[in-house]
Amino acid sequence: MEYIRSIFTKNNFNLTKKTSKADEFENKDTSEVIYLVPNKQINIILNPNIVEKKAILRSDGKLHSTALTSFPKEQNKGATPIQYGYSFKFKTEYELDSFLDSFNRI
Repeated sequence: MEYIRSIFTKNNFNLTKKTSKADEFENKDTSEVIYLVPNKQINIILNPNIVEKKAILRSDGKLHSTALTSFPKEQNKGATPIQYGYSFKFKTEYELDSFLDSFNRI
């Protein structure tokens, strides 16, 4: 997991919050927030406003979680709205590095 965090650092992201559900990273230049969710695969969550605005189409679907504190809320299955974002899964650290590098250039 430390190596994965170092990929974020290499791509200009600082770790701003760490919980059992997710690590929050913020880009030093753009202030964009990305969450790293502990999973068997490398799974990051992007802000829905960014995904929809920049037409990033490769998403693996929406993820709802209270851990995504910097993201907007929407009604899901519960009685109250909950934060959500779009999930992007990677099989290798190289894929994550390549994605973050491309994301920073969009």
